[in-house]
Amino acid sequence: MEWHSILIGPLTLALGVLLLLVCLAAFLWLTGKLEGYDPINELLMRDNAALGLRYALFAIAVVFSMLGIFDRGQGDAGAVDFLLHAILATLLIYISRFLNDWFILYHFSNNREVVQEKNVAVALVEGATYMASAYVIGGAFYDWESGLLTALLWFIIGQLMLVFLALVYRAVAHGTDKALDDHNLAVAISLGAFLLAGGMICGTVISGPSTGWRNDLLIVAAYLATWIVTMLAAHWLSGRLVFRTAHMADEVTEQRNIAAALFKAVIFISLTLGFTHG
Repeated sequence: MEWHSILIGPLTLALGVLLLLVCLAAFLWLTGKLEGYDPINELLMRDNAALGLRYALFAIAVVFSMLGIFDRGQGDAGAVDFLLHAILATLLIYISRFLNDWFILYHFSNNREVVQEKNVAVALVEGATYMASAYVIGGAFYDWESGLLTALLWFIIGQLMLVFLALVYRAVAHGTDKALDDHNLAVAISLGAFLLAGGMICGTVISGPSTGWRNDLLIVAAYLATWIVTMLAAHWLSGRLVFRTAHMADEVTEQRNIAAALFKAVIFISLTLGFTHG
């Protein structure tokens, strides 16, 4: 095999991703104008890091989910397939934005927080839901044999699971919404990592061949419940062992301790990686 033939595939796909990013930039500019703000002015004149973070994680999530669909799509993986899968991925991630606004960060308007108040904490949680949704999309479209409708149904189920996980986090970590409204980046890191880990779990459990809706849903419920219990136990135990002289929840919520939040993020994501590969 010639060396240049080995590079054709990677270079072609990389070029396709580059063109996708250009199209996404135009898409985000257009949606921003339709929502009543000028993205160029926000990014360059107002130095809005929150909006930049939203756009960056949105783009990465679209590319990640598109490649998950594209790799598993049946038939000739040509330019038309790439285009169709890119459009589908963009639409699904964009839909997840509104689900996040309505059901996860429902106590305030994401646009007001991100655009007007430059709230990086809210933007980080919003971006984490994009990445979590990308994992869900990868799992939902793991096998196209059951058809597009079935994949879309699993996407919706995965989104509902993310909403449920956000409620679980709020039930354990009181004052989350107030902290995010106060631009508490530590809380955003902790919640964002939990949702990202939840997306990884959802994507894993809904992937693979179906064994019937009833059996599939029972497996999903058992898998998710076991993971939640594991996370809670690991979180409590690690906090007692490492933060023996301080309460980790207070460190994150009250003291805005980024180091404590990163510790929680490492626990959530690392254990989830082990859980999904077990």
